[in-house]
Amino acid sequence: MAHWLEMPDLEELLKAKDAMPPSLDLLRECVETIAAALERNVVHEGEPPIVTFRNHHGAYYNVSVHAEEYRVTYIHLARIEFAQRRTDELAWKICGYRCTPAEMRAARERAERDGFTGDILPNEYFVREHHNRG
Repeated sequence: MAHWLEMPDLEELLKAKDAMPPSLDLLRECVETIAAALERNVVHEGEPPIVTFRNHHGAYYNVSVHAEEYRVTYIHLARIEFAQRRTDELAWKICGYRCTPAEMRAARERAERDGFTGDILPNEYFVREHHNRG
């Protein structure tokens, strides 16, 4: 099995899908693509307007689409509600990854510049530019 940060074809495929409007079918397709490529166990249940994804960590993502964005209720140790416009980012999260591979590489680069040598990066390295737009 390839490492998730070393699959440029998968990454490009998902990034291309991100240009399409959010839809539950598109999200399901992206999640299934990641799960198959990286041998992740993700179960999806339900039909629109709400689909539930459960990953190997036992986290549940109840997802619907409203006004060109995904509305997500995340349930694991807590219940968190959030909105997401990017299909690829949400698909990676559903599959148990903290962020997209590009965002992880950028976080690691920032950590290296700061001299951080630990394996688990602190949250401050995951500030994403698209979240900081005015």
